Amino acid sequence: MSVAKKALTAAAAVALAAPIAIAASSTAGAKSEAAIIGKWDVVVSVHVTEPPVEMPQTCDFTADHKIYCITKPGQEPLEGNGIWQLDRSGVFSFWVTHPDPNGEINATHLGRIERNRFTTKATAYIYAPTGAAIIGPVTVGSKAKRI
Repeated sequence: MSVAKKALTAAAAVALAAPIAIAASSTAGAKSEAAIIGKWDVVVSVHVTEPPVEMPQTCDFTADHKIYCITKPGQEPLEGNGIWQLDRSGVFSFWVTHPDPNGEINATHLGRIERNRFTTKATAYIYAPTGAAIIGPVTVGSKAKRI
């Protein structure tokens, strides 16, 4: 086989493989995102005291990259919402805000999902009513399992 023919054959193989690689890549991305979408039983540990304050919540990660959380019955009611992003390796991040009459809590989480569980580490800031000092950074962590 001539060098020109070998080069043409190699170019054709690359041209045919590219759409397959792109399709596989987008499928992998969709599978990654599907891993986080749904309801999760989450325990958030807030390190403002030792031992940390634990806040059991139910969080819903939606397909449109939004997150909605609410504390479980029997806990001080606290709702939260935010946005999330996940990469193909299972590393994800989310930002969540918890509005409250006494202020607002904002946290940025970075974590990893594996099968039906995830863990995160976060930094939070607590914004008190007008005129009060911001509290933070506060170390936060979470552990979750799919419901």
